[in-house]
Amino acid sequence: MKVKEINQMANVAWSPASVYPLYLACGTAAQQLDASLNTNSTLNIYNANLGQANLETKLAVSVETPGRFHALDWTGDQGSGVIIGGCDNGVLYVYDANKLIANQPEHLLGSTESHHSGPIFSLSSNPLKSNLVATGSVDCDLLIWDVNNLSSPMTPGKKANLGANVTCVQFNRQAEHILASTYAGHCVIWDLKKSASIISIVDSVSRMKAKSISWNPDVATQLLLASDDDATPMAQVWDLRYANAPLKTLEGHQRGILATAWCVQDSSLLMTAAKDNKIFVWNPDCGERGSEIVCEFPSYNQWSFNLDWCKRDPSLVATSSVDGTVSVYSILGGGLPPTQADKFSAIADSFPGMEMPAVVPQGATPQPIQVKNPPKWFRRPSGANFSFGGRLVSWNKQSRAVAISQVVTEEKLVERSVQLENALSQSQLGPYCQAKAEAAAKPSDQVLWKFIGANFETAPRTHYMSLLGYNSSQVSDKVRPPAPVADGIAAEVLADKMENLGTNDGSTSSLDPSEQFEMIASAQSFDKTPELEEIEPEVETKPSKVELNVEETSGSNEGLITQALLVGDLESAVELCVKDKHFTHALTLAAHAGQELYAKTRDSVLKQVDGSLAPLIGAVVRGDLTSITTSCNLGNWKEALVAALTYCEDAQFIALAENLGERLEASNIGEYIPSAMICYVCAGSLEKFVSCWSKMQPNLSNPNELQDLVEIIMVLQRSLAAAGRPVNLSEGSTVSSLLCQYASLLAAQGALNTAVSYLNSATQGEMIELRDRLYRALGYQTGRTNQQVHNVVPQPSFRQTPTPQGYQSQPSQFTPSVQAQQRNIYGEPTAPPQAAPAPSLFTPAPHVSQPPVPNPPTFGVPPLTPMQPTMAAVPSGPPPTVVGHTGGLRRGGTNRYVSDTSCLNQPPSMQNQPPSFMPPPGGPAQVPPNPSLPSAPAPTGPQFFTPASQAPGAPMYGSQPQMQQPPPPTKPPAAYDSSVPRGWNDPPPLSGSRKAKQQQQQQLPQASEAPKVPEPIMCPVPGAPEQPRQFMGFQQYGAEASGPAVGAAAPVATPAAPEPASKGPLPAEHQIVQHVLNEIRERCLAACQNQQVKQRLDDIGRRLEVLFDKLRAGQLGSFTLGGVHQIIEAMKSGDYQSALQIHGQTVAKGNFSEMSQFMPAIKMLLQTCMQLQVFL
Repeated sequence: MKVKEINQMANVAWSPASVYPLYLACGTAAQQLDASLNTNSTLNIYNANLGQANLETKLAVSVETPGRFHALDWTGDQGSGVIIGGCDNGVLYVYDANKLIANQPEHLLGSTESHHSGPIFSLSSNPLKSNLVATGSVDCDLLIWDVNNLSSPMTPGKKANLGANVTCVQFNRQAEHILASTYAGHCVIWDLKKSASIISIVDSVSRMKAKSISWNPDVATQLLLASDDDATPMAQVWDLRYANAPLKTLEGHQRGILATAWCVQDSSLLMTAAKDNKIFVWNPDCGERGSEIVCEFPSYNQWSFNLDWCKRDPSLVATSSVDGTVSVYSILGGGLPPTQADKFSAIADSFPGMEMPAVVPQGATPQPIQVKNPPKWFRRPSGANFSFGGRLVSWNKQSRAVAISQVVTEEKLVERSVQLENALSQSQLGPYCQAKAEAAAKPSDQVLWKFIGANFETAPRTHYMSLLGYNSSQVSDKVRPPAPVADGIAAEVLADKMENLGTNDGSTSSLDPSEQFEMIASAQSFDKTPELEEIEPEVETKPSKVELNVEETSGSNEGLITQALLVGDLESAVELCVKDKHFTHALTLAAHAGQELYAKTRDSVLKQVDGSLAPLIGAVVRGDLTSITTSCNLGNWKEALVAALTYCEDAQFIALAENLGERLEASNIGEYIPSAMICYVCAGSLEKFVSCWSKMQPNLSNPNELQDLVEIIMVLQRSLAAAGRPVNLSEGSTVSSLLCQYASLLAAQGALNTAVSYLNSATQGEMIELRDRLYRALGYQTGRTNQQVHNVVPQPSFRQTPTPQGYQSQPSQFTPSVQAQQRNIYGEPTAPPQAAPAPSLFTPAPHVSQPPVPNPPTFGVPPLTPMQPTMAAVPSGPPPTVVGHTGGLRRGGTNRYVSDTSCLNQPPSMQNQPPSFMPPPGGPAQVPPNPSLPSAPAPTGPQFFTPASQAPGAPMYGSQPQMQQPPPPTKPPAAYDSSVPRGWNDPPPLSGSRKAKQQQQQQLPQASEAPKVPEPIMCPVPGAPEQPRQFMGFQQYGAEASGPAVGAAAPVATPAAPEPASKGPLPAEHQIVQHVLNEIRERCLAACQNQQVKQRLDDIGRRLEVLFDKLRAGQLGSFTLGGVHQIIEAMKSGDYQSALQIHGQTVAKGNFSEMSQFMPAIKMLLQTCMQLQVFL
């Protein structure tokens, strides 16, 4: 339907794209007459008035012209341009559009005279050079005009002698020197540079006679030719490169085509108007024949002889019809129905006196225009969009490449975040807090950072009190001033004088008398010889006289008090003393009577004592510090906090400091808000601190303010973790929302790795979603995705994507404590340290304590044979391949290093002491039997020599059992015996020749039949109880049982290992540790195909049992427990990199002895999970 309508028989031209609002120029058409047969000619300019929802337009200006227009064009790139009209009198008129619209005189810029011999049927302005205009007239007359100089036109080439009218001319839209013209049914292409025609297009097949031309706006060599002959109602698309036949023929009209127009903004839209009263919009690029028509304009049973696309809004099209109407359509639909009543009334006015029907006849309502495909001008010529992570994706039509750039709008924020990350990576944050305090602009911020830095000192409470202005010795120094220190002699002066003494042979004659006396006094001041002190004799003191006054007098209860004391009624005596205000006597008697009476009396006395000290003293002696923090004046908050620091334990201090901070915060007094934050810092209350900070700094949308708060949060969290109070920052709603906001801000600046580090322990939904999005952006696999894959696919899964750089396995940062080097007991040079052997998968049989039995043994077995220690029971089966910590492999077998259980019952004073002895060269020393000590079964580990300095009859290391009889040894020490099996790193035998070794083997044939000595373990055994790791020296060999025969003893049978006792569950707060570690180890086993890695995981499982046993027994300190739980939280979130960092920090700062047996296993499990890409 129509958008606008103008009642005028005219040729139309839209204003240039640079002109706003839209104007439509209408020049009276020369080839048509209206119903009034009016021959006047006007040039009207209408304002399109698109803002009004009606068909009316606003007439801007109207001027009369000498002739009617066959063609009209509005062009120009300066101002409103120029309007050019070709009239039926053969004159070309050029108007200034600015002056016309402003209705100013002298709007006609120029005109041509006597150049064309007939009407100007067609004209075309050059789209690339707006000053050039081509006109076509009768007798194949073609001229090229310069609107700046209309006096001397030029011709494009040699004029044809066909005697036909030029029906259409049009400049090429991409080549300024190419011009097309039609006459006598031919299309001739001119090259103005050559001043000649270059090609003539004629369809010899269809014999179509071309009347109108339209150039393709995108392809310079393509043009449309249309015929107004009813015999050939078609349009053809030609390409000058293939001028033998048309590329496409558009057939759809039933009669000849009168006008064509090709949309400049969209080359896929081509419009034609024909004598069949139809206006079609074609898509010449459509490949299917018969489907080129995109849409059809509404039909009003009238021919349209002129078409023009709007240059500014290409969705608007203006048409001129022979019924004297100029219509504006929109190809996007919409519009209003035509005004049939107005036309009917105009007809009635032309026939006065004729009877008219009462009801105006209504025609069919035209349908709105609907285009099949959206036009190209809806496509953006360029575009830009921000993606996640602050990246800007941009593109444009001129380039096929897509540009991706990183946009950083908060450079200072990114810089400060990097500084914070570097500080958090350090082990000590005290210097960072000091630097922040010095750089703070506000005094309150300086004090706050000083209190935060005090958390990293060795005694935080002492530093708190110092910052509050108090010292534990400040009162004692005032009450008891320190004694003045005697002035001494400077070291330089004393050295000079000593030198003078040497030169004067020890005399002091060179010194003056005053200096001599000063030297004597100085020497006497340092003389502390106790023999010179005189002991004063003790003076006997006589007891004071005791008066027993039992008389009762008015106004005094001394008599009753005396009576009560005499009869032992201390409670009554105390009550009477309090009544008479003898508070000292009352407290003395109450302390003698008992704690209950003393407490009762103390409270009664404090109630009766006047003054401000009584409540404070009462709170101190009763331990009720709550009354101080809840009732003190807010102006004395420092004193209340100092009292809590002095007298409270950690748990109570936290509660009192929080309570005091809440009082200060609830006061809503500006000066108390920073004080409340200091109380929260001392208490370690992150959530309350952040809430209080938000009140003082409400504008947290400012990146700098948010960065300040995050720095404090992270440093406080670090200090709490160092104090054994790990805090999950994502549990609190306020802190978690701020961290999520901060992480989003960092991600928007492109700092994705830094942003994800604040969300690793996320438990809230918003933080988890942001963390997973960051993981995906960094190429990590999220824990949620892996959980689904694990549930759906039970078989071992393989990694489908390369491991992200941040998850690469890193070198080990924790190595179990092992004996670094072996000490040579015979004085030989010490061997260099070697790598610790891989831990054995076999667990030695536990040492079972037996009741003491008399010697000889009564177990029904032969006596113990010297040099044959019992062997620990090991499980049967082939020796497995053991995977060490460093990734190397060692063939299994019975381990040579089994922990010595004989040291379990040693006193603490004898543990962890290195041996300091040297055996005599003649052989090992002999120790006489001690009949007072009971005998015990042989230990499971190898026996060593006893030091030579051991006193006869004294047990080694306290309770070490000794053999009863000391016959001389029949076999050399193990260091000299080559028959004893040796480990891969044992030193060679000390014998000098192979012959000596053979003689030793011949003397003791039984040695070769002895079982192999178990190998001592150099690193913790998984599953074994924790044992001290000290070197026991060499146990004495050769002690025999009863009987005179030497070497007749036989080994005692190893007692059978008892069945393992069932272990109870872990405490509730530690069950998550067992669940996470076992679950992720099982997933690693399911995802692993390598047998060696599976063996390593089995070894890890046995080592983790040590951790579980310690958790059951409560043998781990608070710092170790905090580190383990932080590692578990990081493992739950899939952040193994942070888990390794926490692992390293825990090992570096914790108690090594309590964690050395299970921390290596946790680290190996983390590295295995990273390699296999296994997540919870």
